[in-house]
Amino acid sequence: MQKDQTDLKKLRSEIFLQYGIELDETSLTILTILLQEVRRQFAPMQTKLDEMAAQIQYSKKSLQVDTDHPRWQAFWHGMGQWGLGLILAVIAALTVFTIDLNKEREEKKMIQQELAWYKEHYKATQKTGSKTSNGTIEKKSRQKNK
Repeated sequence: MQKDQTDLKKLRSEIFLQYGIELDETSLTILTILLQEVRRQFAPMQTKLDEMAAQIQYSKKSLQVDTDHPRWQAFWHGMGQWGLGLILAVIAALTVFTIDLNKEREEKKMIQQELAWYKEHYKATQKTGSKTSNGTIEKKSRQKNK
């Protein structure tokens, strides 16, 4: 076992100055033994405590605020919390809007094509009707009214 050299005169003066008590040689020896035991028992605890403090500091390092760019750190923290959901919602909304817009364009084209077809058909029937009947419809309607 390692011997710890303790200066009894120095210890006696420290106790007298701190507590105002004058101790004899036996009391000082017992006090020295107790101090050595306490140091021996608390030395492993102190090393474990130091290791735990180092681990806590290491784990806190990832949670610390970036002093150079705190706003960017807050932005990316917010993106991690809500960003993915918001991005997915915006993408879904844009997809639905784009699909609806394309459907409306297709319907408009179809209506324009149908309208053009009906105009052509109407013009064609007007031309063929005027060539073949030459007023027979008017004569029949006049005869009914008389």
